[in-house]
Amino acid sequence: MARDAARRRRERRGRARRGAAGIHRSHHRSRAAGQGTPGRQSAVAERGRCCGGESRRHEVIADVACRARRDPARARPPRRQAARARMSVADAALAARVEGWIDSAGRSPEDVLRTAQSVLSAGFDPANVLIVVDDAALEDTSEMIAAAESIGVGILHADAPLLNARLAESTAEFLFVIRWGVVLADLLPKVVGFHDRFPAVALTYGDSVSEAGHPLLRPLFSPIRLRSNDYLGPVVTSRIDELRAIGGFRSEARRAQLLDLALRAGAAGWEIALNPAVLATEDLAPGDFAGTSAAQNAVVSAHLAEIGVDAAVDEIKPFIRRVRYAIVDAPLVSIVIPTRGGAASIAGTDRVLVVEAIKGIVERSTYPNVEFVVVADRETPDSVVEQLEQLCGDKLRLVLWDAPFNFSAKMNRGAVAASGEYLLLLNDDVEVVTDDWIETLLGLAQQEGVGIVGAQLYFEDSTVQHAGQVYTGGVAGHAAFGWAGGRDDAIKSMATDHEVSGVTAACALIRRDVYFEVGGFTRELPGNYNDVDLNMKVRSSGRSAVFSPWARLYHFESKSRDPRILESDLTTLQSRWSRRMQVELYSRMM
Repeated sequence: MARDAARRRRERRGRARRGAAGIHRSHHRSRAAGQGTPGRQSAVAERGRCCGGESRRHEVIADVACRARRDPARARPPRRQAARARMSVADAALAARVEGWIDSAGRSPEDVLRTAQSVLSAGFDPANVLIVVDDAALEDTSEMIAAAESIGVGILHADAPLLNARLAESTAEFLFVIRWGVVLADLLPKVVGFHDRFPAVALTYGDSVSEAGHPLLRPLFSPIRLRSNDYLGPVVTSRIDELRAIGGFRSEARRAQLLDLALRAGAAGWEIALNPAVLATEDLAPGDFAGTSAAQNAVVSAHLAEIGVDAAVDEIKPFIRRVRYAIVDAPLVSIVIPTRGGAASIAGTDRVLVVEAIKGIVERSTYPNVEFVVVADRETPDSVVEQLEQLCGDKLRLVLWDAPFNFSAKMNRGAVAASGEYLLLLNDDVEVVTDDWIETLLGLAQQEGVGIVGAQLYFEDSTVQHAGQVYTGGVAGHAAFGWAGGRDDAIKSMATDHEVSGVTAACALIRRDVYFEVGGFTRELPGNYNDVDLNMKVRSSGRSAVFSPWARLYHFESKSRDPRILESDLTTLQSRWSRRMQVELYSRMM
C-alpha cells in the first residue's frame, strides 16, 4: 500500500508538471537544468525493460555523461554575497521550493560557514537554510550557532524527532542535505530541473570535483555498493513528501541518517537516480569523526537484519565495509570448465592448465558442495582425463565436445549437463587466490535482484586484468585493466562489492535457471563478446551484474596477446546492444 501511495503521488506530480506554466519555467529550460537525467538502474531500476531496449532516461543520462567526459566541469567556489541578496521573481519561486540542511558533524565553524555561504549564493532563501548540529559530536555548539547567526541562517539539532518536526512544518518540495564541500552557484536549476523533468525520481545525488579540479564521477544507483560504502557524495536531495511517507529520520540511525534513509528508500522501491552533473567541490580526505563510521556499520547491519539478510559487516577502513553474506541452504555449485587439455609455461614451470586449475580448487577452496563439469575437446589427452578423474572422483562430469570451436556452444552443453542450482563459469587457465572465493560469489548471487557475479582477476605479474566490464562506444573493455595492486579510485571501487555493466565469463557465477531463462550464451558469438551479450541479457531481465574484489584469482592470459576478433562477432554484438553500450555509467572512474 505504501508503494501504491508513492506511485500515486508521483503520477500527480507528473500531471501537475506537464500542465504547469510556473513562474520559474525558465529554470527548467536552462542549459544547466538539462544536464541531469537519471537512468533507472540496477535490479530495481531496469525491471520491465525488454531485451535490447533502453529507457529514454537512461539514454539521456548517458548522453550527458558523455558530454561531461569530453568537457570535464571545473568547479570554482562561488563568489560570496550577502545572505539577503536581491532575488528575481523567478529565483524567489525556485527558492520557495527548496530547503537546505547543512551537516556540521566533525567540521569546524569556519568550514561550515564556507559551505553555508555557498548555499546562500546558490539561491536558497536564508529562512530555509539550517545548520544541523549534534551535541554528541561537538562538545560546544556555541561557535556553530554564532556562525549561523552571523549569516542569518537557523540551527537544527540532530535529534530525529526534531528533524521530523521540521519536515512536518516545511512548505518546500525538496530537501537538500549538504554534507560537506562548497556547492556550485547553479545547484538549484540543475537539481530542481532534474526532478521536474523526471517526477518519479524521489532521491538524487550527483558528481563533484576535488579542490584541485579532478572530477569525482559517481555510478548509477548501486544498492549493493551502498551497503559497503556511502558513495552518494556531498549533496543529496529528496522529495519531502516521500520522506514524510517513509517515516522521516530514525533516532537509531544517529550519525548515519542519510545512509539509513537511502537504504530504506531503495528497499521501499523509491526511484533513486544519479544526476550526472557537477554539484559541488569537495575535500578528498575527510577523516572519521564522532563515530560516524561505526554508526554507518551499525545502520547497514540493522538494515540487512530488517530485510531478512543474514550477513556479517566488517570494517575494512573508516567508511569502507566488507559484507560477508551467509550462504542459504548450501546449494550445489556446478563449475563448468571448457578445455582442450592444453599446457603452458607459468612462472617458468610447464603445467597442464585445466589440471592445475582444478587441483587448486580442490586443495584450497573452502566451499564443499561443488561438482566439476569439464567440457573437453576430443583431442584432450587421455592422461589429462585420468588426472581429472583422480582429482575430482565422483564430482566429475566429463562432457565430450566433438565439433568445430564454439565457446558459447561448449558452455551451453556444459550447462545442460550440470545438475547444480548455480553455474560457476570458469576458464581452464586460472588459479585460486582467495580460499573463500566461491562463498563470496555465491553470497552475492543469492541477494535479491542480482543476476550474475564476477571476480577480480590478475595477470601473471599480479596487475589487474578484470574488475568488471566497461561498455563504451559499442564495445567492451575491463575496468582497472593493468592497474597495480593497491590502486583504487576515489570512491573505493577496488575495496567494495558493487554493480557493474558486466563481468567476464572467465569467472562468473549465475543461477542455472536464470542462465536458461535468458538463453545462455549466444551461439552466433562463438569466440568473442559472448559474455558481454550474456550480461546484457541478464540485465535486461531486470537483474544486476555485480563485481566483488574479495573473490580473487589469477588468469594466465597475456596482456600483449592480440586475439582475432571476427568482424561478424562485433557486428552481431552491436546489432543487439550498441544503443545501450555507448557510455559507461557504473565504472566511470576506472
